[in-house]
Amino acid sequence: MNKKEYFTRFPNNYIQSDIVKQLGISRKFYITYLLIDKYRSYEDYSWITIRKIFEFYGYQTSYHKPKSFYEVLDVLEYMINNKMIEVMQPLDSLNYDSGIEIKIIPENFDSKEKFTMLSTKEFNTIMMAESSINKENLLLAYLYISSYIGCRSEYAMKDPKNNPNAFFKSIQSMSEDISMSKKTISECIEYLTTSTDSRDALLIKEETGSYIDPKTKTPKHYPNIYVKNEPGYQDEIKWAIEKMVDVFQKESKQPVKKKK
Repeated sequence: MNKKEYFTRFPNNYIQSDIVKQLGISRKFYITYLLIDKYRSYEDYSWITIRKIFEFYGYQTSYHKPKSFYEVLDVLEYMINNKMIEVMQPLDSLNYDSGIEIKIIPENFDSKEKFTMLSTKEFNTIMMAESSINKENLLLAYLYISSYIGCRSEYAMKDPKNNPNAFFKSIQSMSEDISMSKKTISECIEYLTTSTDSRDALLIKEETGSYIDPKTKTPKHYPNIYVKNEPGYQDEIKWAIEKMVDVFQKESKQPVKKKK
């Protein structure tokens, strides 16, 4: 893909874990990172405002700055301390409409490997979500699933059947990794896998069959399979089923029943 087809490469190490617990920073890191990259110039400068970040959440601004305002400042301070960016003015001088001049340090800001690409189309689909769905949760859920679908390495391209571009971790595992309730994750996935007259689903969901748990001797469902809604997704689903069935069947030592 080239720069016209996507606007950011998001490092997977920030997606596949709970950054609040592990790094002590707000999840506003995600939208801040994305907006910095979205408005990036060829000279690696970017200009954003805190109001622009608030617009993503639908927050109202007020004379008394809320906690969320200072969370954004904390995110910027984290990026500065980790030499991802330089900010050209003191953070305590910023207000909602201050044009924050940012110098991006590519060697620390950009991920050279193990990153997730997010296109403008994907981001806009997330922005279209109805108000009942928290856009931050939706963005994180999509980034998390996409980070496991990813892009095949040069080696994997030679053997796509054994390296399907598919996600099939359980909702429970996902909940534990990013500290989001299973109910919230299920709501996000419902949105991401649903097409309407105004938008296409970002993900295709494939419901799978069951296997016998070797410990409890009871039937359990395989995790559902999710793939990007892109040409060739049928092959990715087929390869993912074959790979998942092979792994689970070896563990259970029982024949696999495909869901009808």
